[in-house]
Amino acid sequence: MDIRGVVFDVDDTLYDMAQPFFGAYRSLYGGQYDLPLQRVFLSFRHYSDERFADSQTGKMSMEEMYIYRVRMSLGDYGINVTDEEAMEFQRIYMDLQYQIQLSPVMRKLLDELHRSVAIGIITNGDPRHQRNKLRSLNVSPWVSQEYIIVSGDHPFRKPDERIFQEMERRLNLVPKQLLYVGDAFALDIVGAEAAGWRSVWFNHRERPMPVPTHFHPAYEVHSEEELRSVLMDAVSK
Repeated sequence: MDIRGVVFDVDDTLYDMAQPFFGAYRSLYGGQYDLPLQRVFLSFRHYSDERFADSQTGKMSMEEMYIYRVRMSLGDYGINVTDEEAMEFQRIYMDLQYQIQLSPVMRKLLDELHRSVAIGIITNGDPRHQRNKLRSLNVSPWVSQEYIIVSGDHPFRKPDERIFQEMERRLNLVPKQLLYVGDAFALDIVGAEAAGWRSVWFNHRERPMPVPTHFHPAYEVHSEEELRSVLMDAVSK
């Protein structure tokens, strides 16, 4: 297979994005409601993805997007949220995102990959916010700053092929030598496969594959342990 570079998404790939969400929910609502929090979190991600492009192109401010995703995801379960409550939720959620850590499995995986391939990161979002999260995760032992691309620094974002081509240029590798790991099918898998990379869909939320789709990941995995096994096998071929 001749994989010489493995590039990761950040949110819900390098770390479990649900944990800061659950923390923000418990901080504001405690035991007031008996909600299926995993499903509420998936709704939160859905509404966030739905309006992310608008927040990046000026059609919607970031504050409006933050309010929208909290009000809609909790509103699906009959909870009315004011703008002020939604922004307080966002404040707590963001604070907790700056306390995230890599899991022991992910640290072991990065250690093992670092011995044989280049490691990079491509993430959509605000540069300051994403880099603050990366500092919390302390990825510097494995990932050079030049191999971190945040879409907010560029006029393109995933799934635009240009963001993958920028990483090819930085790593000095060609598409067939690169493997991308991400959880969001429409952004990560579609973008990487369209750019000619191989991809690993880290589908630990057990989301259905979009139908129809012209793109298919080289691998689909559902846990960090399975991800480690697949990646180490791929880079050894």
